[in-house]
Amino acid sequence: MSRDLPQNLRALCSYHRSIAEVCRQLGVNRSQFNRYLSGETFPSLRLMRRMCDFFGVEESELLLPHGQFMELVRLKPHESSARAEKNVVSAIGEDVRMASRQMLDSYVGFYFGYYQSMSHPGLVLRSLTRLYRTPHGVNVKSIETVGPPGARSFTCKYEGACFVLDDRIFMTVMEMLTRNEVMQIILYPCYTSRIRFLTGIASGVAARAPRPPTATQIVFQFLGESLDIRKSLKLSGLYEPDDPALPPEVRKMLSGSISQGAGFLEAPLP
Repeated sequence: MSRDLPQNLRALCSYHRSIAEVCRQLGVNRSQFNRYLSGETFPSLRLMRRMCDFFGVEESELLLPHGQFMELVRLKPHESSARAEKNVVSAIGEDVRMASRQMLDSYVGFYFGYYQSMSHPGLVLRSLTRLYRTPHGVNVKSIETVGPPGARSFTCKYEGACFVLDDRIFMTVMEMLTRNEVMQIILYPCYTSRIRFLTGIASGVAARAPRPPTATQIVFQFLGESLDIRKSLKLSGLYEPDDPALPPEVRKMLSGSISQGAGFLEAPLP
């Protein structure tokens, strides 16, 4: 059993009000749980699964070296964020989210997200996004570094819920640092056995005055269920639309325009 497990458990508990509350939620004796935190003993496989569902992590992640685990936790919601996320999606019935969980299982993992920046018109924003399982369905968290890669910039963090309705994937997320924006994303599902790109439309509010409501095409590039988060975050930022650092498929998918004669923006199929 990993020697890093006690440290990882203590880190996860720090995002909650108290260890006592964690024990109540898990239905675990406090004294016994303290022995897990000290490394004196290790939880059973059944309890490990219950803890992973509660904290929103995978068993393999919980056993990672502590430094690597803490990088992963950057894309996990804190308790306060989770409460806010619950408010964001309060209009979405739990039955819809739970029914979507199995359909979304193959989409769980990390993505680069690409869309025309709402605050910097004419530039493409690349962000790092993660879809992950929770006891209530599948959630999404996205980190945007708004600025040229490697240069001084500001960060936006979005958290929310992911669900499926009638063959379309919906994401409803709130910006958690300023709490002044909710973004709605609608994607085509993947029609092949291997996920590479998901395309759709994102709508939100530009950060620049006068904060106009905006919609743009968006592309998600699947990266897998594990990656070097620090390295990937360094690739986030603003790019020129023809920058060769952007995948050619992405540049093509983002080059669409208003549908001829229809007067609305329509996402191309991947």
